Amino acid sequence: MVAYNFKVQFADDVESGKKRQTIRLQRRARPGDRLQLYTGMRTKKCRKLRDAVCTSVQEITIKDRGYYTLAVRLNGELLPTKLARELAVADGFNDLVDFADFFAEQYGLPFQGWLTTWRAPA
Repeated sequence: MVAYNFKVQFADDVESGKKRQTIRLQRRARPGDRLQLYTGMRTKKCRKLRDAVCTSVQEITIKDRGYYTLAVRLNGELLPTKLARELAVADGFNDLVDFADFFAEQYGLPFQGWLTTWRAPA
């Protein structure tokens, strides 16, 4: 079983099932793995949001291309802007600007990591 901790800003969307993916620096899960999703891990406010099953893990790269443009690649394939925007919204952001700002602030750009998706357990 793999446990993931989510920032408070994402907790409600994870709990409701609206957010069914996460982007992390390291690959921790593989398709078929059971996931436990939390917020506030290692604190008194720890709360389990839900159980899930990993459906896919893809390499993701986020790169600032300048002039307010962003290059998002999944498994090396450049996403068209529309699909990059959909990915950002699915990940809990309002738009690509919020998405880019978050990753630039948290990790710096370019960012290379793993996009993990899940579904509810059967």
